[in-house]
Amino acid sequence: MVTVLIVLFLAFAWVSWRSISSVRVNGPIYESIIEGKDLIADVLPPPEYIIESYLLVRELADESDPGRIDSLISRSRVLRREYDIRHAVWDEALAPGPMRSAMVERSYVAAVAFFELRDGEFFSAIRSGDRARALALATGDLRRHYEAHRTAIDETVRLAEARNRQHERLAQSELESATAQLVTLGLVVLGMALGIGFVARELARRLVNRMRVATDAAERVASGDLTVRVDAEGNDESGALLGAVRSMAESLEGLVARVKRSSVELMSTATEFAATTASQEATAAGFGASSSQIAAAVKEISATSQELLSTMEDVSRVANDASDLADEGRASIHGLDQTMRGLAGATGGIAGKHATIRDKAGDINLVVTTITKVADQTHLLSVNAAIEAEKAGEHGLGFLVLAREIRRLADQTAVSTLNIEQIVRQMQTAVSTGVSEMERFTHEVQVGVSTANDVGLRFAGIIEQVKGISRRFEEVGEGMRSQNQGAKQIDDAMRSLTDGARQTAASVREFNLATEHLRDAISGLRAEITRFRVSDG
Repeated sequence: MVTVLIVLFLAFAWVSWRSISSVRVNGPIYESIIEGKDLIADVLPPPEYIIESYLLVRELADESDPGRIDSLISRSRVLRREYDIRHAVWDEALAPGPMRSAMVERSYVAAVAFFELRDGEFFSAIRSGDRARALALATGDLRRHYEAHRTAIDETVRLAEARNRQHERLAQSELESATAQLVTLGLVVLGMALGIGFVARELARRLVNRMRVATDAAERVASGDLTVRVDAEGNDESGALLGAVRSMAESLEGLVARVKRSSVELMSTATEFAATTASQEATAAGFGASSSQIAAAVKEISATSQELLSTMEDVSRVANDASDLADEGRASIHGLDQTMRGLAGATGGIAGKHATIRDKAGDINLVVTTITKVADQTHLLSVNAAIEAEKAGEHGLGFLVLAREIRRLADQTAVSTLNIEQIVRQMQTAVSTGVSEMERFTHEVQVGVSTANDVGLRFAGIIEQVKGISRRFEEVGEGMRSQNQGAKQIDDAMRSLTDGARQTAASVREFNLATEHLRDAISGLRAEITRFRVSDG
């Protein structure tokens, strides 16, 4: 780079010297310009010099052709106008001094006297044909004025040549001074370039050595060796680079060590997740089976309630008929006795069915207790899964979502079981009330049957009892309707619970699948991490 700079500088100096040599005073370009000016001065005399006007006067003195005379006179007048124009230019351009005195004053006075005499007496003599007078003026006064003008012009030329020579010497001196300054400046710049080249070479050598150290460290890090140590010296950019490489290697070593430890923990967590999901899947399967059993029991309770309701409606109709018959007359005592016996049998059947409902309600309580335990276990498992997912960081985000979903389903299951438990308690209360009422009703029917023989004596009391029985049957019918409605609510709740169990099982399967994916990801991560080598400390 420095060599190229030196070569370019030398080329610049050579071009500058050649350009200055070309344009210097008496140089090739200067000589060419002066040669052209001298040639033009020799070929075309300037208007300021009246030599052409004097030659035309001499030609007019010898000319006899009128046409030619008019042409020469016209040309003479044009030369005077050109002289006046050119004289005005020099009158404005020349500074006061000998050259101005000779050019603008003395030569101008002689020229004006020449033009006045020529345009007056000389042209008059020519036009009148006085050849002798014209020739005398041309060789006399006109020649004298011309010689005076020429003398002033010659002096002006000598003064101009002297001034030109002085300017040439001044220009040559300035050119030589500029050349010396250029050479000095070139030597100084050349020395500076050599010094910069030496310093740059040393800096480049140090930079290359440090870059080699940085490259070697980067290659070792890229190959998996994180035990590399780089000595960073200096505060320049290369030292900062080595320091950055050292910091990078130390950071990577710490990161890989932490990742290795985390991968072991993640693998253990994934194994625990797999075992947990298997247990949850089995629990969900048992939960589904229990839900199916509960649904079957609820259906049976609902069917029994329907039969009880139908039976109670029949009993109610029989009681109403009995009341009507009692109102019709005492002649139907025998039929009333049969009806009372039928009522006794019906109440016995109702009592038995109430006992069956109570037993089924007890079974439902057992199943609800089991479901509650399953929901608590599922909630606990979801909390553990959420904790492990939080430990896994970004890899456990999917498991965190699944754990939250499982916990939500467990909460819904607990709420559903609580509702079922309340409904079952209400149903047990209604059944217990019905059983008590039926037992009392049975007792009253038995009393009515035992006293049916003397019904004639107590017929009025029997009518009142039958009416009371009718009202009680209506109360029992209302209780059966409430029981039937409760059974339907239990059935709906069990369907919702069954759907929740299916969703829980599906979530557990998804959680299991996500756990397998986590194990695969951890295996791939461990495979990548094992190629890095870190220090034992």
